Amino acid sequence: MITLDEIKYFLNITSTAHDEFLLSLIDMTTARINNLCGRNINYSRNFDIRSGNGETVFALKNYPVEKIESILVRENTGSFDKDLFGGEPVEDNVFLEQETGKAILLNGFILPAGESNVRIKYFAGYTQNAPDPVNELPNDLKWIALLMTAESFLKSFQPGSDSNFTKRTGLSRLEVENTDNTRYSFIYKDEDFETILCKYKNYKF
Repeated sequence: MITLDEIKYFLNITSTAHDEFLLSLIDMTTARINNLCGRNINYSRNFDIRSGNGETVFALKNYPVEKIESILVRENTGSFDKDLFGGEPVEDNVFLEQETGKAILLNGFILPAGESNVRIKYFAGYTQNAPDPVNELPNDLKWIALLMTAESFLKSFQPGSDSNFTKRTGLSRLEVENTDNTRYSFIYKDEDFETILCKYKNYKF
């Protein structure tokens, strides 16, 4: 979702001392955003397994969707080995609303009735330099990822950056005393990420 270089620039860190830790925080941030939104926000290949009931319209769990790669059906076995479209191109038989993940089967195809008998493989989520414009990471979501990662770093017991002025070691308040004996107090207020991410929450499931 964000890169190591981006978070280091955001935190004004030039050394490589915390690179491994920052990379782990980026992964934790992605997982946290996914959890708060109730869906996989980061661009990836996804597999939805659902129970068919003869419907022609269904919603994918994760979105925006670049493309549906396949829809396979399981018939009284443990393997999804039957192509719903019999080898025909998926794009010829599905109308896809990329932004919402809504899909409509065309040409008389339906999701056959059964218990956990349909597997849909597709690519969805946001990333930078996305393969499709619909998947391009929005600026506000990138800002949240940067801020969340930075907050986690600054809450940790790691030096905050290369500047003593911005270092923080697990404190909620930083006291700075200048050479003229004046003192400044900086209070760190946690962002309400759950509220900020409301527009990206999945309310369909």
